[in-house]
Amino acid sequence: LVSGALFASCRLSFPRQPDMGCGGSQPSDSPQPSAQGNSAPASSGGHSEPSYQSSHVVPTQPTPQGVRSEKVLIPRSFRLLEELEKGQKSERASHLSWGLASDDDISLTTWNGTIFGPIDTAYDNRIYSLVIVCGPDYPDVLPEVRFMAGIAMNCVEPDGRVKPTWGVLANWKREYTIETVLDSLRREMCSSANRRLAQPANAPAAPS
Repeated sequence: LVSGALFASCRLSFPRQPDMGCGGSQPSDSPQPSAQGNSAPASSGGHSEPSYQSSHVVPTQPTPQGVRSEKVLIPRSFRLLEELEKGQKSERASHLSWGLASDDDISLTTWNGTIFGPIDTAYDNRIYSLVIVCGPDYPDVLPEVRFMAGIAMNCVEPDGRVKPTWGVLANWKREYTIETVLDSLRREMCSSANRRLAQPANAPAAPS
C-alpha cells in the first residue's frame, strides 16, 4: 500500500510531458519551413521543384553586334533618278555639276560630270569634263570615271581614267554617289601632292 501511494504521489508531483517523437524531438502540430526558406513542396516523384521566388530572371539584352538593322535597299533605277533630280536642282555649290549624257538613256548608264578647278592651284579656273559610267550593278559596284581632257593628278592614268585604287573608289560604299566622286576629286586637286603639278598641253585652257 505504501508503494502504491508513493507512486501515485510521484505522478501528482510531476506534470505529464507530451508525447515525444522519434529521436526525442517534439513533433510539430504544423509543417515547419525547410532550411531553404521558400522552397516548393516535393513532387510525387521525390524530386523537389526549384524555388522561383528566390531568384530574379533578367531578360537577355541584345548586344550591338546582335542587333540586326532592317535597311531598305533602293533599286538602281530609283537611286539614279534621285541623283539626276539632285543634279538638276543644283543643290550643291556651283563648282560641281552632273547629269545624263543623253536624255534618251533609259538605262541611266552614262553620265557627264563637271568640276571647276579650285583657286590657287594648278587647276585654278579650269573646267574639267568627265564621263561616269554606272554599270548594271551600281551602286553596289563602283562606277567608271574618266577625264575627257588632259590632267596631271596622282590618281589619274595618262588616258584620263581615274584609278579604281584611289580614295572613294577603292573604299566604295553603296551610300556613295556621283556627287561623292566629283567632290572627292576636287578635294584631291587641293592636296599637297597635286596642287602644284604642271599640267599637260591638252589640259583645259587656263584663264589668260
